[in-house]
Amino acid sequence: MEYKNLGRIGLRVSRLCLGTMNFGWQTSEKESFALMDKALEMGINFFDTANVYGWKLGKGLTEQIIGRWLAQGGGRRDKIVLATKAYNKMGEGPNDMRLSAYHIRKACEGSLRRLRTDVIDLYQMHHVDRSTPWEEIWQAMEQLVREGKVLYVGSSNFAGWQIAQAQCEAQRRFFMGLVSEQSLYNLATRTIELEVIPACREYGLGLLPWSPMEGGLLSGALRKAKEGRRSEERTMNLIRKTGAGLKNTSPCARS
Repeated sequence: MEYKNLGRIGLRVSRLCLGTMNFGWQTSEKESFALMDKALEMGINFFDTANVYGWKLGKGLTEQIIGRWLAQGGGRRDKIVLATKAYNKMGEGPNDMRLSAYHIRKACEGSLRRLRTDVIDLYQMHHVDRSTPWEEIWQAMEQLVREGKVLYVGSSNFAGWQIAQAQCEAQRRFFMGLVSEQSLYNLATRTIELEVIPACREYGLGLLPWSPMEGGLLSGALRKAKEGRRSEERTMNLIRKTGAGLKNTSPCARS
């Protein structure tokens, strides 16, 4: 396995990151455990999740599964870089989502509890919050870092100018700010090449592509699927829309 620094920081992560969005939803707990064991065996030390994964309001099912896997011991926690996210709705209250200082603290405590760990290695903002000022967001993140509950902060689904805005405010506060950006990026969706990737290069952020196979579109999409992400209506619509192009694309070009 090849390991690289995550952007400008000293943390080294495997070039492949284990995404866990399907754990507890498409993938059973037993299968999820087997996947994490295999990933660790292959040298993958970077595991990514989010508090909303599992898609049952407020439950954090995927984080719970990862927490139970970590609780088995055997040095599992010390062998991985653990990343999770906050922003999306985790309850029915008016402050149970977005990036207010109130919600960031509450969401972090919930993730730590479900993951059965003392620290989140990479805590990512799942989306930008246009209704919360950066001084509030960074104050909350700085507090979590001081308390040892978070090591690094990252973003997800940010535009290039939002990365610049976040970093300028962090620099003003003498805070490290963002160390990574997680964006939708694959051969079918390349929009981030316009501004997000240049912003990441300028500010030294590691880039974490999500949905590299476009939800299965670029991985055997033309074969019929009755289950899994390739069977979803969104993916099937993409197949119908781009099917001709896929048929004329060689497997090597799509890998």
